[in-house]
Amino acid sequence: MNLGLIDTVWSVLGVYITIILYVFSVLVILTIIFVQKKRPETVLVWVISCLAFPLIFVLLFYVFLGRDYRRKKMFGNKAEMDREVANALFKTKRALFASDLSKTGLGSNESLARMLFDSNRSFLTSDNDVEYFNEGDQIFKAMLDEIKGAKRFVHMEFYMIRNDAIAKEFREALTQKARDGVEVKLLMDAAGCHRLPRNFFKELTDAGGRTALFFPSHIPKLNFGINNRNHRKLQVTDGDTAFIGGCNIGVEYRGEGLLGHWRDDIVRIRGSGAISVEKRILLDWNFAAKDQMKIEDYAPTRPGKGKASLQIISGGPDKKFRPIEEQYVKMITTAKEYVYIQTPYFVPSEAVTAALVVAAKSGVDVRVMMPSKPDHPFIYWASLFNAGHMLRSNVRVHQVKKEGFIHAKVLVMDDSVASVGSANFDTRSLGLNFESNAVVYDKEFAQKVKASYLYDIEHWCIELTEAQYMKRSKWVKFKEDISRLYGPIA
Repeated sequence: MNLGLIDTVWSVLGVYITIILYVFSVLVILTIIFVQKKRPETVLVWVISCLAFPLIFVLLFYVFLGRDYRRKKMFGNKAEMDREVANALFKTKRALFASDLSKTGLGSNESLARMLFDSNRSFLTSDNDVEYFNEGDQIFKAMLDEIKGAKRFVHMEFYMIRNDAIAKEFREALTQKARDGVEVKLLMDAAGCHRLPRNFFKELTDAGGRTALFFPSHIPKLNFGINNRNHRKLQVTDGDTAFIGGCNIGVEYRGEGLLGHWRDDIVRIRGSGAISVEKRILLDWNFAAKDQMKIEDYAPTRPGKGKASLQIISGGPDKKFRPIEEQYVKMITTAKEYVYIQTPYFVPSEAVTAALVVAAKSGVDVRVMMPSKPDHPFIYWASLFNAGHMLRSNVRVHQVKKEGFIHAKVLVMDDSVASVGSANFDTRSLGLNFESNAVVYDKEFAQKVKASYLYDIEHWCIELTEAQYMKRSKWVKFKEDISRLYGPIA
């Protein structure tokens, strides 16, 4: 065969492939600008990527991070169904919710509650007993105790479940409940649980329980989409007791993993607020499993005996706006005395960043607690860059010591309001993933969260000063500069 001819064919083929890749890049940019209507900073990142990196890498990057055209209609339909269920719940169970916020005694926080109701249909309930847990052993024991005591149903929704001892303990408890005739439903995110064996919950389903995957891939065990994940961690038993927080199910969440001692958190709600958590699970279950469960069938059977008021806030790509971002901004800008934040990932949006800077410069004691070692290096270096920016704006930054890790997602302010949930302070949680927080209006609860925060600062953290930050090496600066560019990719 003529080698010259082969070289010519390969040269022509290479030209055509290059042209195709460039055309694809142009189409990606046009899609992001005119179809997906991404934020300007996101468009800029994609344009830079197309110019700076080999186009085949841009193609792969877009497959994993950029494509959401197929999901827009799907999420639009989900949002419409969610609104219908929320309106039906409000009409049929109106007595459970505070209809006149001016009579709830929220004081200066009334505007926060009103905003969350208007923007997110987040109903306020005022008869709740709330308890804060921030250690894995405490969290899992409380959740398992509620499962074992269930009489009517157990509904759970989790981003990640590991194939380990604690997950097997939950499986056994749920399986036994199903055998006892209790309705058991477990919703798992397909990407977060992709390492679970396919038959992990076979005993549960054989006993009559049901499981469902949120956004499964068409190719088993291979999920290309890392956006639009269901990052929520929720549990409801019998309509009267609910858990909401940031803790997945796995042994590392009780400090038995490579990252060492682990700080996480969850709130147990006993009272009418449980129905708001149940509503969230039911809506996500109906979307994933294609069921038609009715929220009225899972309402509380008795009134709550507590005095804490709370709202459940949910955000995600099915929302027109960003309710959790709005929640964080409003809480920060409302604070008069202090704002304390715990988060494993600190890549806040421009709105949250501006709110923190303005609060700190206004004399509010603003503090951020974050890890001093990465579980996701790319996000960690972007977080460190943002921490440096905060230090220059009078925000205090505390890092958990090397022997531990913080996974909690907390915002507490002024001994009056505390937010605990699944939403990190990063652009992914604020806009791309499905998240839920509990906003609790209760002085005693807020003080407990604050006390836990201050305990961690004293016993478990080191403060990062601006002088220390400025001494970081050129290699660290390089990693920060590269990582921070892709913070706005949401």
